[in-house]
Amino acid sequence: MAEIKFTLNGRPRTVTAADDTVLLELLRDDLGLTGTKEGCGDGECGACTVLLDGQPVTSCLVPAASVEGRQVETIEGVGERQKLHALQKQFLEQGAVQCGFCTPGMLMSSLALLRNNPSPSEADVRQAIVGNLCRCTGYVKIVRAVLAAAAELRGETVTQREDMSKAGALGKSVKRLDGVDKVMGTAKFAADISRPNMLHAAMVLSPHPHARILKIDPGPALEIEGVERVLTAADIPGKAKYGVIVKDMPFLPVDEVRFVGEAVAVVLAESPRLARIAAKQVKVEYEPLPAIFDPREAMKPEALLVHERGNILLHRKIRKGDIEEGFAKADHIVERSFKTQTMDHAYLEPEAALAYLDGNLLVVECCSQGAHYHRVEVARMLNLPVSQVRVIQAVTGGGFGGKIDLLLQHFVALGTYVTGRPVKMVWSRGESLTTSTKRHAFYLKYRFGADRDGRLTAAQAEVIGNTGAYASFGPAVLTRSATMALGPYDCPNVWVDAYAVYTNTQISGAMRGFGAPQMSPCHEPMLDEIARLCGISPIEMRRRNLVRVGSSTVTQQVLTAGVGALETLEKVAERAGEL
Repeated sequence: MAEIKFTLNGRPRTVTAADDTVLLELLRDDLGLTGTKEGCGDGECGACTVLLDGQPVTSCLVPAASVEGRQVETIEGVGERQKLHALQKQFLEQGAVQCGFCTPGMLMSSLALLRNNPSPSEADVRQAIVGNLCRCTGYVKIVRAVLAAAAELRGETVTQREDMSKAGALGKSVKRLDGVDKVMGTAKFAADISRPNMLHAAMVLSPHPHARILKIDPGPALEIEGVERVLTAADIPGKAKYGVIVKDMPFLPVDEVRFVGEAVAVVLAESPRLARIAAKQVKVEYEPLPAIFDPREAMKPEALLVHERGNILLHRKIRKGDIEEGFAKADHIVERSFKTQTMDHAYLEPEAALAYLDGNLLVVECCSQGAHYHRVEVARMLNLPVSQVRVIQAVTGGGFGGKIDLLLQHFVALGTYVTGRPVKMVWSRGESLTTSTKRHAFYLKYRFGADRDGRLTAAQAEVIGNTGAYASFGPAVLTRSATMALGPYDCPNVWVDAYAVYTNTQISGAMRGFGAPQMSPCHEPMLDEIARLCGISPIEMRRRNLVRVGSSTVTQQVLTAGVGALETLEKVAERAGEL
């Protein structure tokens, strides 16, 4: 331990910290300044940006001892609630705040810029925030906000956005109700919440894609002073499995793991660091089993069984018209195969949750996109009435579908249930990448037929989705993919087969677009190729095939109103000069 003397937000501070403590830990854990966020722990995302002697640094990489005698500024030292700094004010005015997790770090980098350059160009602003990632805004409004703040600080009049000053409510933008807390760094995300006498939880993760669990020995971990408990499936008093559509995933596995990163046990200890150290000491004996990673292989009759339900979770069929007749009428037929990749949501806020008792009520505060679902599953696991469980959605730093699933809420809830103490868990970026759900990877085969004028006569698609080790939202995603296999185009004869297939890979779940985005890179180039064969432009090809009032979708729904595809195409064509 070492004594460190430095100036923090204009005031002298003296603290004691371990030699390996980084500045981010010192600020958040020791001083309670949670406005500075941890998004990655590797200096890549910029969420932990503070100013050190006036220069922006990623505090997750700065040794705490290195700030001896120096000046540290955090978001808590910028502006006041009744008198916001121009940057904070303009982030609100320009709509630059969404989930808010990146906002404190973004503001600190921008503050350093404006102090050194009162009249920055747009290029200057973009360069200043190059190390600050944002997954929500697309940066346009952030850049606009920094430029507006610079103008305000120079004494210039900043005109209010037209969409905020217009009369009436329709089409009028408003400031976020939670915006002030987010620009001040006082918004409490799940990782920012603490309670007295709190335990910290860490997962013991499987290193195998498929293995039989022979023995879990918590002994070596429990010998470490400060380790309270090691939780396994034997500690669960209620239902053993959960799932938003299919109840096929164990809260904690009993005898088998099905993907690398599956949690087999949870360690409860007096500090996050101690919990992670102890988790590495839990001894798990495995018998490795054969694994399947390709859903096409898993579909073969002779394939090894990935899940006791069978390897094909779902086969969704769509049949419209007569596909053979449609291809017989085609003057041009195009066939292509496609593949899309697994994708992480990459929200800046890693998963976090805190559980505690409020009388006889078990409360879970967490980042979440599905609080009601999480509540029901926690109650099922603990064999409690739903009325005895409350799930509170903390300020949530982006989700994009990835925070709908039950991820870690059940771990902290179980910890509180068995110990009676508050239990908190915060995933590292590595744990998030390893264990959280992903966008489905697809293997696709397409076959389109069209007449010589470019009008579709037949469309056939096979969609194979890798749903991973457990179902999650797989059935719904592949159903959406099937219905969107043709995109916004009209065709009289359609044949679609969509499969959700179990493999020994990470779980695939909900993500923005919910199965539709994987279709666009397939049907669009198919139309382009037919257009070339017919000698017409890509715009004209789409003009002839887009759905409109009176069209019938692939599921044979007749569209009667609100069909804007053709109008949208014409406006795009006009802007592109392609009319």
